[in-house]
Amino acid sequence: MIRAVGRALAIFDAFDEAHLSLSLQEIGSRINMPKATTFRLVHTLERAGFLVRLDNQQYCLSLKLVRLAGMVKGTIGIREIARPVMIEVARETGETVTINALSGHQRLCIDVINTPSPLMTIVGPGEQLPLLHGATGKALLAYRTVDEITGIIAATPGGDEIDRAELDAELAEVRSLGYALTRRQRDPGVTAIAVPLRDMREEVVHSLALTGPSIRVDRNRERFAEIMLDAAAEISSRLGSMEASRSLAP
Repeated sequence: MIRAVGRALAIFDAFDEAHLSLSLQEIGSRINMPKATTFRLVHTLERAGFLVRLDNQQYCLSLKLVRLAGMVKGTIGIREIARPVMIEVARETGETVTINALSGHQRLCIDVINTPSPLMTIVGPGEQLPLLHGATGKALLAYRTVDEITGIIAATPGGDEIDRAELDAELAEVRSLGYALTRRQRDPGVTAIAVPLRDMREEVVHSLALTGPSIRVDRNRERFAEIMLDAAAEISSRLGSMEASRSLAP
């Protein structure tokens, strides 16, 4: 993306429900953009009709954006949004990549990009598995409320054997790192890295996961984790997450 275009688009992410109108200085500060650049791009967007300058010299988003939003294809879903990023992750890592959704007390596999490697893990669309086991589920579980986690444990076979303090510590680490990693937890010899995906409400109901033989994934853990975090930010931004969009701002 051309730098100027990226910066212009970043200006839209300065606005949210708590900041419906902003001064030039506030816009630049919220997206960490130099004053001169902010001035130039804000006035360009104003002339194009995407921003409106108010009497108090602050700016707000224009109704032109509402019209464009109304033209978004109503049937577009997480699979269509995530697939191009999934393909790129699979190309960079050579491992299987899946997109998953919260489904009651389980997680549901929505789409898969398989690795061509003969040493691979096989996960099929439509497969449902418990949230308590594996990185994929824990990337979702980490963002549930305390009461929701209690209910999930109670509804999962063998849940009464779970050490709650240990689980809570593991989920806290997921939130701190931004990703979940498990080795040989669900399948022998398999390592998985999963990242939460945020939507326009900043809620986590989907996760992106990479799985592969531990012999390959473990030696690439740090690089794969960075690739997955970048992918999560990209997909979340496309889902409407303001937090993710700001992290991608140039």
